[in-house]
Amino acid sequence: MPLLWLRDSGELSPLLGIFFSVGLMLLSGAVVGTVARKMRLPALTGYMTAGILLAQVPAILPLKVMPEYQQHFELLSGPVNDFAMALVLFVLGGHFQMARFRPIARSLLTLGGIEAILTFLLVCGLTLPFLDRWDGAVLLGTMAIAVAPATTLLVLKEYGAKGRFSETITLLTAFSNVVAIFLFEIVLLVLAAKGGEHGDSVSAIPVLWDMFGSLLFGFLAGHALILMQERLGNQNYSLTLTTTVLLTIGVCHLAHVPHMLTFLVTGAVVTNRSRFFEPVSATMDAFAQPAYVAFFVLSGWHLQFDVFLENSWIIAIYVLARTAGKIFGMRLGLKFSGPALRTRDGELGLGLLCQAGAAIALAGVIKDRYSPELSAQLLSIILGGVAIFELAGPILVGRAAVAAGEVPMSRLLVRQDHEGETAHWARALLRTFRGRRPSRSDLEEMKVGQIMRRGPAALPAKAGLDEILRFANHSPFNLLPVVREDGALVGLIELHDLEEFAYDPTVASLVIAADVTGLSPEQGAMPAQASLQQAATFFQGFRSNTAAVIDPEAGNRFVGMVERSEVLDLRRLQGNLTPEETAGGNFG
Repeated sequence: MPLLWLRDSGELSPLLGIFFSVGLMLLSGAVVGTVARKMRLPALTGYMTAGILLAQVPAILPLKVMPEYQQHFELLSGPVNDFAMALVLFVLGGHFQMARFRPIARSLLTLGGIEAILTFLLVCGLTLPFLDRWDGAVLLGTMAIAVAPATTLLVLKEYGAKGRFSETITLLTAFSNVVAIFLFEIVLLVLAAKGGEHGDSVSAIPVLWDMFGSLLFGFLAGHALILMQERLGNQNYSLTLTTTVLLTIGVCHLAHVPHMLTFLVTGAVVTNRSRFFEPVSATMDAFAQPAYVAFFVLSGWHLQFDVFLENSWIIAIYVLARTAGKIFGMRLGLKFSGPALRTRDGELGLGLLCQAGAAIALAGVIKDRYSPELSAQLLSIILGGVAIFELAGPILVGRAAVAAGEVPMSRLLVRQDHEGETAHWARALLRTFRGRRPSRSDLEEMKVGQIMRRGPAALPAKAGLDEILRFANHSPFNLLPVVREDGALVGLIELHDLEEFAYDPTVASLVIAADVTGLSPEQGAMPAQASLQQAATFFQGFRSNTAAVIDPEAGNRFVGMVERSEVLDLRRLQGNLTPEETAGGNFG
């Protein structure tokens, strides 16, 4: 049987060569990604660095089969990119659950709209003198709005970031891409009406088909996934998702429809029309990781630094204009969007800087639908920007999530080598990019206030049952803190305490949040000044996985939530985890 893999000349067959190239891609990503983690950089930066090395240093791969690996990478780029992006966009679309989205829709539209407008105006205005074409500047400003969804979401996932900041970044990433695609199609419609590059008539029908065809196929794909899961799934969620994704990508290619909007709509349909989104997205993690690693290795392999050197001035202006638009657009938008999306710390604009496949795809559409010459010019600028945004973007997203206080402290500890000492140069690099990191010696003096999730939402004591149920549906915690008008903690509601009220209409109209609290501050909260040992002792006799944190010096003011897993992880790193603490287990 092994002889079937050999040609007559004894060389490896093309199929085995592709297998070897895929294995090389995943192995290099895993190795360099691990190095990146040890340096406390996002693993995604390591994956892209692996791709850069494979592209720039072919001499280090002396095997006879290796001259063909670049051809294999080129062959695999399209399918891998389509599949990985489809999975990420499906998850993004699932965040638009109407019950959660409706209360913040106005704030999101205001915040995202202001940021998109400012980014568009800055990029368009500052690059116009260098492009010397108003249509090119307008299209470039439109493409600058787009955010790389895969990079942004996977960095947040890698860091374990949870909270209002991370949720807002996720929604804004999806919203930015929707705005970029629709605005891009509208601009192409206007340009089509004015004629092409040489004044020739350009049909608007393909542009309209891109827009409405994407929505139609997404709507059909979402309902098809639900139907397959109900009739054929038999609890095998990965089979129905993979089948739907592959068939939908194929249909979109056959119909010449871009599938970015399609999978956003697919995720939104599944999450709003069925109960399958959560199990489907949870199952996806098992098989999606290799696709993500391959996607980012290939992204690094495609980065063209020679393009950056040839167009350095205009690329630098584009990068600065887009960065300023994202950062200052978010700051300005927060002043007008209301409190629904406001975060206490963290720079939202830093979470929206990553840019890759979406903008590159839009540049390709310009080539097919408007002007090949302009497409080549804009693509060179976009590729240069991607070389910067995809390498620096993940680091900045992680830094923003850390500043927002939504990354578990155990993930921020400086990793030590086998002798217990951390390399001085690595620590200095980390402090340069991401600020001071606690070492193990810092754990001895660490307090609960340093590891808690800061500033989570709380229920007003006078909230009615409808408001309580809406709050419970959005809360990431299994305990719901209830506070007075001055911010003092009244108590905590356990989810099972709501059952006796939710199904009794005569009582439901009478109760308020203060009546439903089953845990007093003394039972369900600990002071921010408590040590890790005191927190671990508290959780030994506590049923829930989460506890409230209060400031006794400010009249028991509610200041955050702390999780059992976070305390146990830090105690384990501290080396003081007792058998009693381990036996405390996880509840809730």
